[in-house]
Amino acid sequence: MKTCPNCKIRVGGAPAYCPLCQSQLLGEPEAPLWPRVTPETRSFTLFYKIFAFLLLSAALISVAVDYWFGWLGWSGVVVVCVAAFLFTLRLAMRTYQSVPRLLFQLLLAVSIVTVICDLYTGWDGFSLRWVVPILCSVTLILNFILSFVKRGFAENGLVYLLMNILLGAVPYLGVWLLWEETPVAWVVCLLISAITFLGLVVFQGRTLGRELHRRLHL
Repeated sequence: MKTCPNCKIRVGGAPAYCPLCQSQLLGEPEAPLWPRVTPETRSFTLFYKIFAFLLLSAALISVAVDYWFGWLGWSGVVVVCVAAFLFTLRLAMRTYQSVPRLLFQLLLAVSIVTVICDLYTGWDGFSLRWVVPILCSVTLILNFILSFVKRGFAENGLVYLLMNILLGAVPYLGVWLLWEETPVAWVVCLLISAITFLGLVVFQGRTLGRELHRRLHL
């Protein structure tokens, strides 16, 4: 066991310096007090790199096409959306809190800010017609991707089910009742909601069934 020449204490394990005075310890080291923990290999790394490469390539192509047609400006929106999507996906994969809760909080925060900006600039409805349904669609797609690449994500199937209902069907019905003509973005959001929910039932049906049974005692 190692000892400190100044503090005259004995220190177990194999540290190089005294934890009290930071002097160099003397003596023979012992076996580590705690077992070495090997970090789990993140299975999403390769997937994220491939997905990021495809999206960034698409953004670069959009910039080239925009330049070819005389800089109409739409490629900047594509680049910002791609960057935000990749950042959110990376954050969701690395976070230790509930991923559905995190995405839902991000969705609410950005949607509220967008609606406030729309009201401040005179309210032409762009926030509810385009921004909010696009954000809902992106959230649904992220949830669908994470249900396959993040371990334990699908076990929270009830939350995902409720998010599909809330982000797809309920806003669509509200817009349909308020406006005579339903915006295309909301129709697409409803379609994505139905497709991702169907995919979850088909590919993660057993996990979803166990979660419903555990939560609702069915």
